[in-house]
Amino acid sequence: MPAHAAKKKRPTAMLAVLTAGVLAVGTAPLWGAGGGASLDDAALSATPTFTVGLQQAQDPGPFPGSVTPTTPTITIAGQRDGESTFKVVKYDQVQPTNPGQMDFDHFHTGIEIQWWLKKWAHERPDIVDLYIVGESYSGQPIYQLTITDKSTGRDTDKPAAYFEGNRHSGETSSAESSLWLAHHLITKAGKDRTVDKMLDDKTVYIRPVNNPDGHDMYLYTAQTNRSTVRPYDNDGDGKRDDDSGEDINDDGYLSQMRQYVGIGKGTHVVDARDPAGNAMLSVGAGNGDYLMFSEGIDNDGDGRLNEDGVGGLDLHRNYPYNWHPMAEDDATGRNLTQGGAGEYPLSEPETKHVYTWLMSHTNIAAVNSMDTRVPMHLRGPSTCDPVECMYTPDRKLYEHFDKAGVSFTGYRNAGSVYIDYATRNGGEPEALFGHGPDFGYFQYGAVWYGDEIWNGGDFTDYDKDGRYADWERSRWCAENGKTKCFLPWTKAQHPTLGAVEVGGINPKFWSQNPSDDLIGEWAANQARFNLYLTESLPQLDLTRVQVKKLKGAQSDGATHEITATVKNTGRIPTALEQAKEIKIVAPDTITVEGARRVGDAPQFYLDGGDDQKVRLRVAKADSDTVTVNAVSVRGGLDSASVRLG
Repeated sequence: MPAHAAKKKRPTAMLAVLTAGVLAVGTAPLWGAGGGASLDDAALSATPTFTVGLQQAQDPGPFPGSVTPTTPTITIAGQRDGESTFKVVKYDQVQPTNPGQMDFDHFHTGIEIQWWLKKWAHERPDIVDLYIVGESYSGQPIYQLTITDKSTGRDTDKPAAYFEGNRHSGETSSAESSLWLAHHLITKAGKDRTVDKMLDDKTVYIRPVNNPDGHDMYLYTAQTNRSTVRPYDNDGDGKRDDDSGEDINDDGYLSQMRQYVGIGKGTHVVDARDPAGNAMLSVGAGNGDYLMFSEGIDNDGDGRLNEDGVGGLDLHRNYPYNWHPMAEDDATGRNLTQGGAGEYPLSEPETKHVYTWLMSHTNIAAVNSMDTRVPMHLRGPSTCDPVECMYTPDRKLYEHFDKAGVSFTGYRNAGSVYIDYATRNGGEPEALFGHGPDFGYFQYGAVWYGDEIWNGGDFTDYDKDGRYADWERSRWCAENGKTKCFLPWTKAQHPTLGAVEVGGINPKFWSQNPSDDLIGEWAANQARFNLYLTESLPQLDLTRVQVKKLKGAQSDGATHEITATVKNTGRIPTALEQAKEIKIVAPDTITVEGARRVGDAPQFYLDGGDDQKVRLRVAKADSDTVTVNAVSVRGGLDSASVRLG
């Protein structure tokens, strides 16, 4: 850049101002003395208890005395035909090593997470803003961090990435990875040049727990579910949530039950391949010694156990792009439907709040809304072959990120939902409707992943058959000194079956999520891929600005010509080809302050690594110095001052 072109810092950020009225909403506690009363919009907003929007930075006080509720039970919101009140379990896996000191050797409960988010916002107001973006189904606040160096510009004036955890109730590993990323950025800021550069130029939005109702239920009780706690009739018997599991042996888990019925009278045997004797093997009716059940009671008398537990909708089938109704809502009775899709697109508040944030923050060019447990770097398309329905440059960019992701995490799978996810265990491609990655690419025009953390304990395929069985999981645990992967078979008395044994694979901290001693590694590896996505964001940089004074009177009134070279230093284009088609982002441009532009403003998009030379004709005003601005929705802003002379 010539000596007369001085680079300017991005404008100093101002605190966000909430306009169009401050929305005060109420909250019906997730736990409490009452039964499951019906919740509607009026009830949720009856008593103002928190304010949606930017939160005032305040000292959260000392670390909570307990990271789990101190009441003996909690009550899950919603009107259902079964139980809503469940016993509180104080899992060892959620207890911090040293309370008040961050570690990733345990799972963080909602109580602890809120404390950390408020603490970070209080201690680092220079880089952290804390928002409540809305309320959950039960009326709980949904918290989100904005992390960027405020001294170098507003968050919305910079390229941004959005990362979200715990959309699905029991998939708590995703919350841990979100927290790891936030902790990394906040604690390294001011100490690590790479992090400082990232926060100087970019914005990271992190929503650690998008579904606090389900996250709390999972970590505070023995219950679990697929996604949201909104009551739903899973078994089609006309009743909602009328057959959730019971903790028969009172160990805090809903695992498996086995009942010995005599040699040759059952369906299962103890798997002889398992040196620890934990695993059961299905051998068919009349060939086994045991009958197997899920732990619980047949509350609705239909011969099945626990088939209609708490909730049943799927927040990851509730996005607007290519949304399909659930089978019971298809009037034809013969079309393609989508289980868990909800009453209509964005019917669930948790999904709606993601949508509204993204649509009002279109500077976001990369998203990862994480789940468990394939493991996989998972992205769209979800209903078609990417070769056929994606623009080739966009597809190749995604394929680059697939490979990059695997280099950080070692996941076995990476690729599209329709092809790679659906056929990973054989079979034909299969569509998912209303899926986040499809909305993210086809309708939002961004790089959008829905990564699946954790492998379910599938470390070694001992018999080389391409599949993983419980005996292989148990053997790996035994050989690697892991003693909590499986719950010991313990004797219990079932109210209708009689004598049973309860045990099997740990459903929370091995099957669906890692054990507490492994979660830090999995959370960190996934977060490092998310850092790579952030580093890859489009980034406009004015690399050269020159001024030439025009000789003589010009017919258009111009007095000077400015030549500006602008480069996209990121890997991601300032607009994917799909983004251009749907016009989700305006073209990049160059503007001038302090002089009158003559002619139309230039319009362009920049691929990753590309540059553009732009010529502007201007008419000098009162000032000798003008500011040249590079402006991009997703590539951010950059500016330089030049003298016209």
